[in-house]
Amino acid sequence: MGKPKKLFEKEMKKKIFKKNYWKDRELFKLELQFLKALEESGLTYEQFAKLIGSSKGNIARDLKSYGLGHASVHRIEKMAKALGMEFVPLLLPKDKAKREEKLHELLRLAS
Repeated sequence: MGKPKKLFEKEMKKKIFKKNYWKDRELFKLELQFLKALEESGLTYEQFAKLIGSSKGNIARDLKSYGLGHASVHRIEKMAKALGMEFVPLLLPKDKAKREEKLHELLRLAS
């Protein structure tokens, strides 16, 4: 197997990351979105940190082993904005049909 090409693949090689990924998958979905957006932006952790007035170490902490679980909503919003994105927390019904209906409604409102 070759060298991992993506940040996520690199992180999945780490035992603790992989274990926590499966345990706290929903939170990891958000971290994965940040890792992907950061990779697509071409920014380093250090450059990203400067954009939000933080340190490289804090960014590494936030994007590792469910670190965002300890971040405030304000911090997550700030991180998203620095990457040209908007953080949109949603409350959705557990029922699959109702969930899909609500998502379609939200998409109509957003367009």
